[in-house]
Amino acid sequence: MNYTLHQLHIFLRIAELKSITKASETLHLTQPAVSIQLKNFQDQFPIPLTEVVGRQLYVTDFGLEIAAAAEKILNEVHAINYKTLAYKGQLSGRLKISIVSTGKYVMPYFLSDFMQQNEGVDLTMDVTNKSRVVESLELNAVDFALVSVMPKKLQVK
Repeated sequence: MNYTLHQLHIFLRIAELKSITKASETLHLTQPAVSIQLKNFQDQFPIPLTEVVGRQLYVTDFGLEIAAAAEKILNEVHAINYKTLAYKGQLSGRLKISIVSTGKYVMPYFLSDFMQQNEGVDLTMDVTNKSRVVESLELNAVDFALVSVMPKKLQVK
């Protein structure tokens, strides 16, 4: 087995989104590049990881187990990188932000200096509707949320 971290990352994204096209968009790669990496990754296993029925991509049970293992491996690799930066005295880790669609115009202004000063911080920003932003905040799935009007049912500052 000679799969790469890049292939693990691509396969994990495909398994999460159940679409090569959507995975290629989120990874900022072309669809053919993602398809080639998926084929090269799948060729290393004697059991199929995905199946295509009609135009729909399905991840097999074996593929789901490989995706779960890939997620653990990638999280450990990120943890190693974060620990290395922390020992060097740099701020590091993942910053998860969820914002409403109107916030996508102002958030880069607020974040640009912070991200330049803290290169060890990996930013994940979900631009979505207000109900999903509030839901991600309620589930404690994000570190920061931006909405124009604070929901009354939430007790947050």
